[in-house]
Amino acid sequence: MKISEVKPILCHGGTRTWTFVKVTTDEGLVGWGDATEWARPAGHRAVVEDLAILLLGENPFDIERLWQKMWVASYVGGKDLNVAMTGVETALWDILGKTLNTPVYNLLGGVCQARVRLYYDFCNAYGSLFDGTTRTPGDTSLAGVARQARLIKDQKFTALKTSPVGLPPRPAITRTASLKAINDTAKKVETIREAVGDDLEIWIDMGNSLDLPSAMAFARALEPYQLACFEDPLRQDESPGSYKRLVDSTSTPVGTGENLYTVWDFRNYLEIGALDLVLPDVSHAGILQCKKIAALAEAFHLPVAPHNCNSPLSSIISAHFCATIPNFLALEYMSDPLEPAWRDEVMSPRLGSLVKDGYLHLPPGPGWGVEIHEAELAKYPYQEVWYTRQS
Repeated sequence: MKISEVKPILCHGGTRTWTFVKVTTDEGLVGWGDATEWARPAGHRAVVEDLAILLLGENPFDIERLWQKMWVASYVGGKDLNVAMTGVETALWDILGKTLNTPVYNLLGGVCQARVRLYYDFCNAYGSLFDGTTRTPGDTSLAGVARQARLIKDQKFTALKTSPVGLPPRPAITRTASLKAINDTAKKVETIREAVGDDLEIWIDMGNSLDLPSAMAFARALEPYQLACFEDPLRQDESPGSYKRLVDSTSTPVGTGENLYTVWDFRNYLEIGALDLVLPDVSHAGILQCKKIAALAEAFHLPVAPHNCNSPLSSIISAHFCATIPNFLALEYMSDPLEPAWRDEVMSPRLGSLVKDGYLHLPPGPGWGVEIHEAELAKYPYQEVWYTRQS
């Protein structure tokens, strides 16, 4: 069996673009991978097309060798390369599983947990909706946030994520937070804690938006509420040393990783004690690297909680990975009201049908256990949405 075609397919995914990779063999077998990243999808597509010359005629089972071939031939890494490589790699895992008639999780060592715990993203308002083009903000008052938190608890999720209040919106240049923003955010988190008690873990995503003094001030202000994770306060591609200073300054657990792509990137953090939680994105780093990252995190006794606000396929791929590692904590899950209506039309079984009581139940079929419907993807063609939102 040889690889005969490598095809990137971009699909409008609402607030971001879904990037799928379809790999076909000379025997007609098709594997689907995911290369979704919110910014620069046209760049990822171009890299997938460039990489194809390295892959045509190759054995799709040689996944590690082909990853190394793409990595070495590309000379230098970075977001576009790593995301594109992941799209190819994850499609190859699908082909291997289908050929051997077994789920990918069996190829990764088998399951450590039969179902994958999810954390609900986001708890910022009650009644927020997305109609495919615009978001209805809903009730963002403290009462609205509390009502949403109770709804999440009623749906039997055991963890949720919220956002800070009062930070300058993108693309503001400043990274310094005001005292009002810090205090208003602390009040919001306090409101959620009062609404759900100790039954739910609370995460907060800072979106790579702070300088170090502001991050320290936020983390200290949030200590009374015993957060599960203070996510991405600083840009993670800038300084592991700054994360080390932040971790040392607070009892609030600090996590990052969605824009780190290899085990070497994470090594730079873990060897100096700069993280409390490890948050790779499986659609950015791939299965091979994420297994190595998880093993490295296990050596430092750290939990792994993958970032995952990408396509419906990325949730399935991420769940296969999560099910096979002993130090898994929780997987991010984008809330249904904020997803485009066609999320559950482009894949079967539908993602929504697999989520029950705050857990994702893996489909039992071979490969990823799901099929992507290319004709449905074509109904929602690519349009630039990331930079339009920042303008």
